[in-house]
Amino acid sequence: MTTTHRFTPPLKGAEGRCLSVLPAILCLALFWPFGSGGKKIQMNSAQEVPAAHGEIQAKTTDNGNTKVDIKVRALARPSALAPPKDTYVVWIQSPGQEPVNEGALKVDSDLKGEMTTVTPYKDFKVFITAEKFAQIQRPEGPTVLSAQVAAG
Repeated sequence: MTTTHRFTPPLKGAEGRCLSVLPAILCLALFWPFGSGGKKIQMNSAQEVPAAHGEIQAKTTDNGNTKVDIKVRALARPSALAPPKDTYVVWIQSPGQEPVNEGALKVDSDLKGEMTTVTPYKDFKVFITAEKFAQIQRPEGPTVLSAQVAAG
């Protein structure tokens, strides 16, 4: 029985260059933080919504602000709270400052919601309250989720 071995010449041109760069690309894909940057912070839930979960991703932008991505799940509709409310409002509060209304957080039929905002602060509190209307100037309703953020 005779075994024949075929000689395969090395690849030349574009094919060879492409294959030689492949290990570097794989290494970058595994270790480079594509899109993940920033800090992930778990939000604390209140007694009114014990099943609610919230997560914040805070990332410093190119111009020095802090981009805040908020995602919530299992957050009861505000009308299901006691007493019932009409909307959830996201607030950002820097130490020693009044809280700033960042807007309404909509919760979909799957009890999920998300919102993105930008703030000039580096250290601040993010909290979500249940309110009668979205344009409220000061929080009046109960805080349902909250977290302290220290971006950096």
